Amino acid sequence: MNATHSAGLRGQTALITGASAGIGKACALTLAAQGIDLVLTGRNAEALEAVAAQCRSGGTKVLTLAGDLTDTGFVQRLSEEASHVQVLVNNAGVLTYAPVLEITTEQCAQMFATNVVAAFDLTRAIAAHMVKRGSGHLVFITSGAARSVAQHGVVYAATKHALSAFAKGFRLELKSHRIKVSEIAPGMVDTDIRQSSTHPDVVKSLAARKFAPLRAQEVADALLYALLQDSNSATELIELRPAFG
Repeated sequence: MNATHSAGLRGQTALITGASAGIGKACALTLAAQGIDLVLTGRNAEALEAVAAQCRSGGTKVLTLAGDLTDTGFVQRLSEEASHVQVLVNNAGVLTYAPVLEITTEQCAQMFATNVVAAFDLTRAIAAHMVKRGSGHLVFITSGAARSVAQHGVVYAATKHALSAFAKGFRLELKSHRIKVSEIAPGMVDTDIRQSSTHPDVVKSLAARKFAPLRAQEVADALLYALLQDSNSATELIELRPAFG
């Protein structure tokens, strides 16, 4: 990385959701290596503290707040504790793959509550503080599913389409306040989130894939690229796909 750009990130603070594992963990470690202080949140307090300890080992200041982003009271407390952050990385999400006629209303509601509504609530709260300062960077980790719909992933794709629309909408309304908005849309990533999908048709479909999924680190590298752009340059969308999929 360009040393001048890396030095420019030092001293900033980023809030990362879903930071206890997978993409969120990779993003935390990558930003910590650049001298960015962190506010990390996730539902698993023990795993969150383990990530924080790794980040702190390099001298990064880290605040952890474990909780459920679908709890509006927790979101309010989190937004107050993180009111100073220059970067918000919306990464938290849940995923259930199943045929559309078999997925339950409760599973649908859970995905929308976490992937869409919670992200909207937190982004709106953090963006209000950024508007007062006249600067900031909002990052939405969506998915390749934000622009296509795959078999067994109809509801998940719907949530990512919605999250992508929020990214576009926040960009439209906040650019006059000098707030950047970036969307990072990876294809299949090798994380534990897919283990929550146990439907036999889904398991069979995933096992039949002949290509290697993306690594979480590759998504974190895309995040860093977006943050490293000059002040007058905005990376609005990065799409990542397995090269041979």
